[in-house]
Amino acid sequence: MPQTFGKQTYQDDDGRVLTVVDEAEYEVRSYEQRDAIRESYRRKAAIEAAGDGRNYVVAYHGPVRKLNDILSLNEIGAIMKLIPYMRFDRNGELRYAAKRMGIDEIARAIGKARRWTVTIVGGLVSAGVLVTEKDGKRNVYNVSAEHHTIGQAIKGTAFTRIYQTKTRTDIAKVSIQAAGFLYKMIPYIHYEYLYLCCNSNVRYSEDIRHLSQNRFAHEVGVDDETASRCMRELVTAGFVMRSEAFGARIIRMNPDVMFRKRPSDEHDEYTEFVRGEFAQALSAEEHGDSGAVEVSYGEYPY
Repeated sequence: MPQTFGKQTYQDDDGRVLTVVDEAEYEVRSYEQRDAIRESYRRKAAIEAAGDGRNYVVAYHGPVRKLNDILSLNEIGAIMKLIPYMRFDRNGELRYAAKRMGIDEIARAIGKARRWTVTIVGGLVSAGVLVTEKDGKRNVYNVSAEHHTIGQAIKGTAFTRIYQTKTRTDIAKVSIQAAGFLYKMIPYIHYEYLYLCCNSNVRYSEDIRHLSQNRFAHEVGVDDETASRCMRELVTAGFVMRSEAFGARIIRMNPDVMFRKRPSDEHDEYTEFVRGEFAQALSAEEHGDSGAVEVSYGEYPY
């Protein structure tokens, strides 16, 4: 009976080759069990890659920072407004409904006139963030994988996920400059606590150094008046939240807009707390000061 590394192999009376192993060292599984485990891992990986079923666009911090140095606020805002139109498994193609996007479709998406859009798109192509292709006689456009990918990320790079659901429904509600101001925040959002800050990768919350609106605006080359208008729009639309205490304001990103941790962590305790804060703000906006004021002097209700 051959014996190799704790395993014994022999042939039974029916001609079958059998292996006997020490169960203290080995676990025996059927092919069916093996395939089921592989399928379970595959499903888990697919869920993590898809962000709990939600499509997201990956924004790479290095290229995003470079764009801030070479593009205008309007041009950067156009990128942010186009992100919802990237389609999964289409190599960065921009699609308006089922149609690939040319100048006319981009003009509708960013809410600008055709002539103005031609200039904007030209700047984005020159910067390398949009790539021109031919669709018949038309020029159509893809988003460069150097700057953004969809549904997957390049390992070893710093990036932020931009979820398409919130941006698709609400980005049209803000101006192109406000959209650009939002895009400029990408590398400055803390990876866990979602604050706008100078040091977005520090581990502990007490080490975070917050960025005020004006300090951030100066950092990314936006004047104070424009920054104030853009921030008001972003707060009103629920992209970001401002909190104030001790004479200071801190700014926090909506986790349904941008998220840096693994998709499997998007429903952890802290993220759900932040999500709840945005939900309460929305409820306050919807209901205002309506309702009777009740003050109870009895026992706690629970």
